[in-house]
Parts: sequence; structure tokens; C-alpha cells
Amino acid sequence: MQDVMVSCKKCGNKAPASQLRLDVDLRMVVCPECIKNKHVHKEIEKEVFHKEEEARQIQEEKSSKIAHKCNSCGYKFMINPETKVPKNCPYCNARVTSY
Repeated sequence: MQDVMVSCKKCGNKAPASQLRLDVDLRMVVCPECIKNKHVHKEIEKEVFHKEEEARQIQEEKSSKIAHKCNSCGYKFMINPETKVPKNCPYCNARVTSY
């Protein structure tokens, strides 16, 4: 017995009825290609969201740091006044005395 070809409710492509699946998020029956694409889109979405989150964290870190000039060598770098990091100059390793 031959499988009946049915149109996918999302993309309109015809697929055998036995291969169609219910997509809970879309609340409709979709073809295997739409299911595959959904997983790809979710992975891309996670990757983009993760990058946006990292950028936001970096921006927050930058905004909480203040500029500092080493008393020994004159090297300019950023210091976090809350955590008092770095404790030493990244260039000459002299101890940071003021925050």
C-alpha cells in the first residue's frame, strides 16, 4: 500500500503522511524538513544569544573599571575598584598603591 502525500502546514511541501510530525511550538503538523530546520534555527538562536550575553558582560566589566597610570613606569591600564584587580602593573609588575 502506498503512503498518501500530504502538504506540510508550514512550508507547503508535499511529504508522505507517515513522515509528518506534530510540532508542539507551532501547534501544527509539519514535514521532516521543517523539523530539521527548526533544530538548526534553535542552535543558531542559542549561539547568537550567547554572543550577545558575552558582549553585554564585557560592556558591564568595561563600565565598572577605571583608568590607572602606573607610578613606576607610566603604563596606562584599567583597574576594577571593587575587586582591586590587577594588584600589580601588567607591564613592570610594580605594586598598585592607589585605587
